[in-house]
Amino acid sequence: MRGAIALAAPVPFLLAVPQQALAQARDIGSTASAVYPNDKAYRELPMRLGSLNVSLGGEARVEYDTNVYATPSNARDDVHLELTPELQVSTGQGTLTGQAHAAATVRRFANLKTENTEAWSLDGTLRWSPYATTSLTGRAFWNRTVEERGSPESRQDPNSGPREIDSLGADLRFRHMARRILFDLQGNFTKFDAVSRADDNRDFNGMNGVATVGWRVTGITSVTASAFIARRDFRQEFTPTGEKRNTTTWGGRLGVEFEPGGVLQGNLSAGVFRFSPDEKTIPGRTGLSVSGSLTYRPRERTAIMLDAFNGDVATFRSGAQGRTDTTLKLSVQQEIRHNLFATVAAGYRRTRYVGTGVKEQTPTVQGEVEYVVSRNMSVAGYAIFGKRNSDDASQEFDRLKLGASFRLRF
Repeated sequence: MRGAIALAAPVPFLLAVPQQALAQARDIGSTASAVYPNDKAYRELPMRLGSLNVSLGGEARVEYDTNVYATPSNARDDVHLELTPELQVSTGQGTLTGQAHAAATVRRFANLKTENTEAWSLDGTLRWSPYATTSLTGRAFWNRTVEERGSPESRQDPNSGPREIDSLGADLRFRHMARRILFDLQGNFTKFDAVSRADDNRDFNGMNGVATVGWRVTGITSVTASAFIARRDFRQEFTPTGEKRNTTTWGGRLGVEFEPGGVLQGNLSAGVFRFSPDEKTIPGRTGLSVSGSLTYRPRERTAIMLDAFNGDVATFRSGAQGRTDTTLKLSVQQEIRHNLFATVAAGYRRTRYVGTGVKEQTPTVQGEVEYVVSRNMSVAGYAIFGKRNSDDASQEFDRLKLGASFRLRF
């Protein structure tokens, strides 16, 4: 359902805050979206409303979780129902195109009522493309997200529900691909506002920018050089002990980008970042910066995907001077038959809290199978297992999730 004109934020933007559950349904074919669909009988046919394309959809999911609170001992298991309706409206092709998207997620647990939550997402995108090689894309969004139990720095207290966070912001991207030279400029502003007054120390404004220049070496391959900067301005500018909290991170990367059309697609770059806190008593630091997402298609029905990130991430942990995350994910998507799709994936997250000596490592494995009944309906089943090891024993856990979902779209 979600169209390709939505502005994709660079990986560092997405990992600037703790992992959150977005109010967004899994669309038909999303189990293996990189290879779906080859059969025209299962492709989406949006409703026409004048010059607009309208899609309605949603997902109903039942999930069993062996460790809902992601605790190291005395794990509590439960079953929950999740309903996610979704609406998307888009214009037809042209020099100026637009898209609006709305979704909500209602989650209800059988026994652990503290986990009952509602999340929602609203966004709109405009794209101006006077030439095939040039585009200017802007997006505005307003979301309420629910922090994932088990993500770094999430709540573990079973007497309070997961943290809810409102975010309001905008993205802007200009991209121009000449015969040989690539220019890509991206900017983002997001205001993060934790709903609970007890979490006021987590409210901040995030501003990010990335400038990339590339040189095409073959038909679809370019070598790239990027410079980036990220600024965090906290609502509570000082810690209880009087230290400044605001920070700036900047750096650069060299990499490669593959345009659609070949066996490889995506980008991958590596370089360095420099973390510069406003507080002069806290030393700055330099580290490895990695960002990228690559898709390899050895054959028509198979896609192998790699997502990688290493860099500075916002932290709220007491005593930590900063936080560096490393995330890797390798997944294989396969069209088994014209209406049967599967994906298997392995992931790894390493979190280091600077100044505390605490490191956490979380490997995960997951698999999903989706049977597409028709262009309007599919069913899917999935399993996810994760285990976190930490220098802080209170942060360790293992967790298994098993689920089934029913997806609709019109």
